[in-house]
Amino acid sequence: MFTAMHSWSFRDRFKTAPGFTIFDCLDQTAAMGFSGIEIMAGAAGSPAGDLGSDEPTHLDRVMKHAAKRGVKVLSLATYNDFAFVGNEEWRLANIAYIKRWLGIAGMLGVPNIRMLTGNYNDKAPRAKLEQLTRDAIRECVPHAEKAGVNMAIENHNSIFLQADEILGLIADVGSVRLTACPDPTNWSGKEFWEPQCPPEVREQVFGSAAKLASRATQSHLKVKGAPVNGKLAGFGDDLLRLLRSYKKAGYDGGIAFESIGDGDLLAPMPQAREAVEAAISKVNAEARR
Repeated sequence: MFTAMHSWSFRDRFKTAPGFTIFDCLDQTAAMGFSGIEIMAGAAGSPAGDLGSDEPTHLDRVMKHAAKRGVKVLSLATYNDFAFVGNEEWRLANIAYIKRWLGIAGMLGVPNIRMLTGNYNDKAPRAKLEQLTRDAIRECVPHAEKAGVNMAIENHNSIFLQADEILGLIADVGSVRLTACPDPTNWSGKEFWEPQCPPEVREQVFGSAAKLASRATQSHLKVKGAPVNGKLAGFGDDLLRLLRSYKKAGYDGGIAFESIGDGDLLAPMPQAREAVEAAISKVNAEARR
């Protein structure tokens, strides 16, 4: 396991810093000591997210710049809703968008796309929305297999949100290219960050992440401010529990930081990296005993 950045953590820079580009993002990622990054790749019908362009020459420049800075592009973060029944043309555009970015990721040598599922709505029965999502994923599978790229499902949307639901979906589809991208605190609300977080909420967070770990090919970690006494807000000593579960499951990929909270989103990242890397080293040492 190793630490990484998510370009979403640079969202304030992209919005407010004149001329800030993905090349600046990669430079700052490297300067903060990270060796990996996940990059936002927009949504169907929109520009190419933080990449700035999906023109092949530009993308080649991005990958070469990342390599020069010693930063591996771990994943392209795609946005999709396979259950958007309010507009069938748009729903089909979401499927075409995922297929296209699977091909782009394969061309670039990026091993994952972070993929979503869909959201429940009141325009169709729940069972239909779930089936539309399954069918859309099945339609994308041959493209993932041809490209050699994982479709790493994040527990982000309301359809197939829980760990058992995601595992059931993966088993049902039956492709090794359908994997998971656990984001532990997506299974909680604001109470996770409170000092008196209910035990059942913490169990939901850490127990669910442990369930998905064996199918994970990418992962996220919400970071809220600088560590206090070497411990991340919300996680505390349970960060070791999370990393132990990943280690036990054989996960050896990146842990992409998504900075949240107030103020400068990037300033706390080097200290957070050091805290997580220290925890990873401890877990690795435990495993060698």
